[in-house]
Amino acid sequence: MSALRLVILFFSVAAYASALPTNATLDDSCTINTFNDVSSVTSSCTSITLKGITIPAGETLDLSLKSGTTVKITGTIKFDYKTWDGPLMRIKGSKVTVKADSGVQLNGQGEKYWDGQGDKGKTKPKFLKIQTTGGSVIQDLYLLNCPRQCVSINDVDSTTIKGFTIDVSAGDTDDLGHNTDGFDISKATNLVIQDSTIKNQDDCVAINYGSNIKISGLKCSGGHGLSLSVGQSKDDSSTNQVKNVTFSDCEVKKSRNGIHIKTHTDAAAGYIKDVTYKNIKLSDITHYGINVQEDYKDGSSTGSAKGNIPITKLNMNSITGSMTGSSGMDVYILCGSGGCSDWTWSGVSISGNKKSDSCNFSPSGYTCK
Repeated sequence: MSALRLVILFFSVAAYASALPTNATLDDSCTINTFNDVSSVTSSCTSITLKGITIPAGETLDLSLKSGTTVKITGTIKFDYKTWDGPLMRIKGSKVTVKADSGVQLNGQGEKYWDGQGDKGKTKPKFLKIQTTGGSVIQDLYLLNCPRQCVSINDVDSTTIKGFTIDVSAGDTDDLGHNTDGFDISKATNLVIQDSTIKNQDDCVAINYGSNIKISGLKCSGGHGLSLSVGQSKDDSSTNQVKNVTFSDCEVKKSRNGIHIKTHTDAAAGYIKDVTYKNIKLSDITHYGINVQEDYKDGSSTGSAKGNIPITKLNMNSITGSMTGSSGMDVYILCGSGGCSDWTWSGVSISGNKKSDSCNFSPSGYTCK
């Protein structure tokens, strides 16, 4: 071949390569077709397609992503069974977007784990761990049959989670599903969770530690309601803090509680402040419409409240709905000494209770009855 033809061929190949999208290659190397592709694709690509694959037992689908990466999930993901802690899946990165096509499921096969004992009994993996920052968006994920806690949110800042479906309703059969929290928030700032459906057997949302959190448009059923559970640490008061949180425009039905706020008596000092629940609609609540208690220890109520984690500026606005069953109570408030102050409630109207309210603190605007 002549030198001229070699030069022409070289520049033709270079021109073709430069015309390809930055993430494209001739062998489609930014598509995950098998579990073995995950590590190489996530470490080299910023526009990723995740097809339907099976995750081997005891392995994590680890989407630890380069900054600015977009992941599109186009096929159902199944996680094979093994007794271990998990998580089954992790999403981590800054300025990332993860989105699933309509109808695509992430199947945790929880029915193989459920034994009616939740965190006890056989070891069960947590499902999805989210560790994202920088304006990340995670949307339209469908989590089916979580073995236990569904979405664990930790070390998160400036992230939006929306359009989730979390369906653990099969765990209702024979009361086998337990500790299947929808969203567990253990460390987050500037977090938005919106427009999602959760069917489970524990908290729809549980916030342990965080600030500047907005939760709206949730439809919760079968669980324990919209919750704060503060005081997980016995020696680090900085992690026992929740402030500037808003729950709005949510529905809670067929659940143990509508709204549940609990502090732990054996915890290091902390606080809950500037928390608002507004436009929350309740139906078929079996135990408490609103339950605020400062007497939690070792996973249960003790009846002995402590003000080590004071609750201030707790606002309730337009909390309406109905109780069901034989032991429902509209409002239960148990505060420790100096533990509750500056609460403003308006439009709290819950009907169908079988028991009178029990309150040792009276919010401004609400009379316990």
